[in-house]
Amino acid sequence: MLVQQRHSYIARAIHSGAQVQTIELARALHVSQETIRRDLMRLEEQGVLRRVYGGAIAPTRQRSSEPPLAQRSGINAAAKLAIGDIATRLVKPGQMIFVDVGTTAQAVARALAPVFKGTIVSHSLLVALEAAQDRQADLILAPGRMRRGEWSLSGSATHKFIQTMYFDVAFLSCGGVDASAGPTDFDLDDVEIKRTVARNSKQSFVLADSSKHGVVGRYSLGDWYDFGGLIADALPPDGLTRAITVVGGAIHLPEQLAPQ
Repeated sequence: MLVQQRHSYIARAIHSGAQVQTIELARALHVSQETIRRDLMRLEEQGVLRRVYGGAIAPTRQRSSEPPLAQRSGINAAAKLAIGDIATRLVKPGQMIFVDVGTTAQAVARALAPVFKGTIVSHSLLVALEAAQDRQADLILAPGRMRRGEWSLSGSATHKFIQTMYFDVAFLSCGGVDASAGPTDFDLDDVEIKRTVARNSKQSFVLADSSKHGVVGRYSLGDWYDFGGLIADALPPDGLTRAITVVGGAIHLPEQLAPQ
């Protein structure tokens, strides 16, 4: 295969999955890993990708932080409402569910509040406020140290409290979802809680609107087989879709986008 053909293949792979592995590219293109490393160096010089350990990612998709809560509240607001509506279809009366922190989780709580009859557990004050608007569900708010600006509680007290609980369904927020990196986030304390909740849940779903597809944050929440699937407002890129479905996960979309 010619150099230009390899470069085109790698660029398409980056666009589809947001992250590529050197060893996988070498196998797919029938060349050595050293050849792939040279290709990645050249493509990085052209701005097509950014090299990382073991491969490469899309140049603008790896992030070290996310915008402040007030700014995130106005980003993809309609998409978050759609994700909230989907969440209401995945719960049953009498269940104990976990709703995570963040603006997408807040939208889930807002959708659940008028219709869900069960128990909601969270360490988000925003989720607590939404759940308190109606008296359909019981609310358990985990204790902890206030994260100023995020309106959530975290720290060892929060983690220890949640470790003792087991959930029927969990809705977990994230900073990004990627085919290779899986779901990721930016705050280590929050990530540890998400990992614990996923282990302690019969079903757990990652919440990610389309602005987070292909984004890689600082810390991994786990592999895709650790979760029941993804709730999104739009169909993810092909590489991400394959990564989720190949391990048995489901992608939950608005009814108008769901496969018939």
